[in-house]
Amino acid sequence: MRSLVLPTLVVAALVLAACEPAYEDGHLSRDINRQRVARDACLSTQAAALDDHSSPPEAIGQSAAAACSTQNDRLIQLMSTMDSSGEEHIIVVVRKDSILKATTYVLNARAAAGQ
Repeated sequence: MRSLVLPTLVVAALVLAACEPAYEDGHLSRDINRQRVARDACLSTQAAALDDHSSPPEAIGQSAAAACSTQNDRLIQLMSTMDSSGEEHIIVVVRKDSILKATTYVLNARAAAGQ
């Protein structure tokens, strides 16, 4: 029986060590998702606050995205941690996504108001 304890412990330690990067990535993924939710909440709030109901939705979307630059930058930082080789691409994509989401919030709010 004792002869099985040591090999079992070694195998268990190896299995846990192999899972460590996935565990870290799991935390990072959750942080990215939380930050994306925070960013989207900021975009929604800013889009509603900045919409004058006469400016083009895209202009309001750009202004809302600019107002949420702190949340965007944090999201970019977290995503770049996961993939540092693609940081420039991540920056471009996240910023475009922010403008698109904020513009969508404006369009949805205007549609709900019957404009």
